[in-house]
Amino acid sequence: MIAQILNNGITTENPDSLNRKIRIGNLIALLTATIMFCYTPIYFYYHQPAGIFNNGFFFLASLVTFFLIHRKKYRQAFFFHVCCGFIYFIEGTLAYGLQTNLHFYLLIMCMISAVMFDRRKTIQGFIAFAILSFFGLITWLNLHKPFITDLEQSETVQTIIGNVNLLLLFMISSLFILFFKEDMLKSQKHILKQKQVIEAKNKDMLDSIQYAQRIQLALLPGRNNLQTLFPGSFLLFQPKDIVSGDFYWIFQNEQYRFVAVGDCTGHGVPGALMSVLGINLLNEIVENKGVLEPAEILNELRSGIIAAFDKEGKSSEYKDGMDISILRIDRKVNTYVFAAANNGVYHISGQTLEERKANRQPVGYSHDLKPFTQQEFPFQTGDLLVLFTDGFADQFGGPKGKKFRYKNFQELLLNNREKDLQKILPETFYEWKGELEQIDDICVLGIRL
Repeated sequence: MIAQILNNGITTENPDSLNRKIRIGNLIALLTATIMFCYTPIYFYYHQPAGIFNNGFFFLASLVTFFLIHRKKYRQAFFFHVCCGFIYFIEGTLAYGLQTNLHFYLLIMCMISAVMFDRRKTIQGFIAFAILSFFGLITWLNLHKPFITDLEQSETVQTIIGNVNLLLLFMISSLFILFFKEDMLKSQKHILKQKQVIEAKNKDMLDSIQYAQRIQLALLPGRNNLQTLFPGSFLLFQPKDIVSGDFYWIFQNEQYRFVAVGDCTGHGVPGALMSVLGINLLNEIVENKGVLEPAEILNELRSGIIAAFDKEGKSSEYKDGMDISILRIDRKVNTYVFAAANNGVYHISGQTLEERKANRQPVGYSHDLKPFTQQEFPFQTGDLLVLFTDGFADQFGGPKGKKFRYKNFQELLLNNREKDLQKILPETFYEWKGELEQIDDICVLGIRL
């Protein structure tokens, strides 16, 4: 029965913090109604209509509180009951004096106000009113007599009532402490259970993502294949969240060697799924369709991505796509053809670094779709071509927590062009990043010609 009363108005839709307040509100209303019901006969016995009226008022207020909570008008219920409590304790003290000890209950109202409300100004207002009322009643009754002084055997009765009120105050405080302790234990058990559920789900999710990583790595060229096709190459492939939205791709036929680096929309699982789509489309376009011109490959890649996402003719709603640079290398005549969407390429020859500019549009939907263009450049044996995404240059770090920036990235590559960049790049990145979080996927692929 008591459990049903305490659960009055509680629903699974409410957050746990609100349900906890509802239980406390029901407990306060139950204690108030019970005490008022048991206390009223004393005033009947001594023929005190003021006491009967005051107790009846607070008893009815408790019933109204239950009704408001049941109707899910929680804030109104809490506010109403606290205000009625102030009226009851102030009226009772003014009527029968300080010996009844009713004014001490005003201090309990401070605790109730702090527990029942969320807004700081509301809590501060009630606490301030309780403290002012407490000291105001003491000051007033030290200077004036209580309104009712004709109580039979006045001093003895008031002393008895005062002691009973102190006992009730002690019992109510103890009940609150026990209730809070029990409720806290329940909350801890509930939190622990939720924690276990979340940990189990996180484990399942992590296992799935790690398996997705295996699938993604299976689609990417192995380092041995990369070294076989491009001896002396280096690769920094560092996903932000296990799987990556960055990817790299290589292909060889009888005449050409192709290499590409892409940066898909997003990172983590969404970016990884987009990278899988990009890799599959590149294989389809170059290997199966036989498209060999880099600019045309990007045009076909863009059409494939738009078609994959645009199932209902609403291409303008989709912003998914990628930035990508692609090279076609012809070792017979020592030239390469370059085409790119947003991502450039660095050509390091001797002590100079030149940037091959990309078309300023993504591979995906944009409001001004233009055909991609390509350029052809010569190279010398020993030159270095570096394809990259923006993750390295945009990483925050260093003594001031700023971005690494492309200028520093270019200097790093140029100054260490003859050294082991496979080792130097990750060492530089982690030294720069320090304790800061990695903000994006990273892919840097260097091709030694």
